[in-house]
Amino acid sequence: MVRRSSGRTAASPPDGEAIARILLVDEVRRFLDLLKNYLKRATCRVLTARTGAEALALCRKERPGLVFLDAGLPGADGLAICRALKDDPLLRAIPVVLLAPAERQDECHAAGCDAVVAKPVTQEAFLEQVRRFVDLLERQEHRIPVSVRTELQVGTATYTAFTKDLSPHGTFLKSPRPFPSGTRLRLTLHLPGGRPPLVLGAEVRRVIGSSAGSHLLPGVGVRFDDVPAEARAVLEDFIAERLRR
Repeated sequence: MVRRSSGRTAASPPDGEAIARILLVDEVRRFLDLLKNYLKRATCRVLTARTGAEALALCRKERPGLVFLDAGLPGADGLAICRALKDDPLLRAIPVVLLAPAERQDECHAAGCDAVVAKPVTQEAFLEQVRRFVDLLERQEHRIPVSVRTELQVGTATYTAFTKDLSPHGTFLKSPRPFPSGTRLRLTLHLPGGRPPLVLGAEVRRVIGSSAGSHLLPGVGVRFDDVPAEARAVLEDFIAERLRR
């Protein structure tokens, strides 16, 4: 059973890293590992805490885009931590999903949470809430590492970048220019092997900015959403050929 009380916009992440951050809070390490496994196909950064104090400290430091919180934490329980987050002007915009037995759902909503997932937690119910509150690029297809020269048209401006990897449905473009999430792009992919340039529409779904000390490659993850049938056939054939090598 899943119930959502209200939708809220997540707090802004620190500058230079727009990848989704999800905080999982539970005292049982095996349960945390289970939830992390549910996210293995998602492009996100997973944070974990085993106490309420740890959870509050991480929220203040990292500003996660979503918090999953066990209502039955020992000590200061999950309901108290939820109330503390919602009472803090700097943190109250962070969506909080409480994990609780069905009979405690009214208590959870009274604590100000944004949603409740009933225990035992299923992968379907968990991911439903993840998708509601954060924008994830979920990898469900083969993605090959390949550098392909790509022209990006944004409005009337044109830029050149190179792919880091490529799938039938998206790519990560290495670029120091951090186009905002949601930016519409017109891409021209110049595949090797004498193939014709592929022109397709895409949307920025993930942004990695340049920041000192970061190990992440600056660029944008894009999702293809306007691909002519002929271009898709060429792209899928190219990827299949690379996978056979």
